[in-house]
Formats: sequence, structure tokens, C-alpha cells
Amino acid sequence: MSVEVKGMEEVLSQLEKRFSPKELIQIEDEALNKGSEVLLKALKSNFESFKATGNTIKEMSVTKPYSKNISVLRAKSIKWKGPTGRYRIIHLNEHGYTRNGKKYTPRGFGVIAKTLKEVESEYRNVVIKELKKKL
Repeated sequence: MSVEVKGMEEVLSQLEKRFSPKELIQIEDEALNKGSEVLLKALKSNFESFKATGNTIKEMSVTKPYSKNISVLRAKSIKWKGPTGRYRIIHLNEHGYTRNGKKYTPRGFGVIAKTLKEVESEYRNVVIKELKKKL
């Protein structure tokens, strides 16, 4: 199934006439920041259910908005950065692991994927709302 969207070139050209490229990036970044706040808050609350020391939650952070090059959309990443090095075990917690042929599924198994699915519509609504405010 394919969808053809007509008029996107006109919309993009109108935006480019109205705003400079720097202004468009700034508007996108503000919307991404608001959306990432929603996601980070949801992740932290979902990680509360299986916390031991709380270091995973404390080390959770979001990067600044970035893009690989000019033609690529802006994005932000969730990172675990801190003194206890939780970034090393996040993937084990998310996907489980095998030790001596036995599969282990930790209490936090799949929490990131579930949170992304739960927050998807709220995230989009926040980003759209912010973009509508600025545009």
C-alpha cells in the first residue's frame, strides 16, 4: 500500500520563505526537547518498578538535538552516563541474556520498548503542539 502526498513541496517552500534554516532548526529542537521530557519522565517512572540502587535512573539522560548531516532529520538519544557505568548492562536488562545455555529474563525485561510504545502518541502530540505554536 502506497500513499501519495501532494503539495509537500509547496509547504516546504513556504516554510523556507517564512523562516531561515537556523530558525527552523531551533523550532525543531524546542519541539524535540519537550517531547524528550515526556519520554524521559515515563522511562524513569517505569524503571522505578525494578530498581535496586536507583543508579540506572540517576544516570539516565538525553543528548542535545543532532543530525548526521543537513538532509537528515533532527533527533535526540537516551543515554546512560555516570560513575557506575550502567550503559554496559542496559541492553542485558532490555533483551535478557543466556548464561551456560540457560535464558534469563530480568525483571526489567523489555521496559524500554514497552515505554516507547506507551508514550508514542503522547510524544507525537507534544511535538505537534510545540510545532504548531511556533509555526
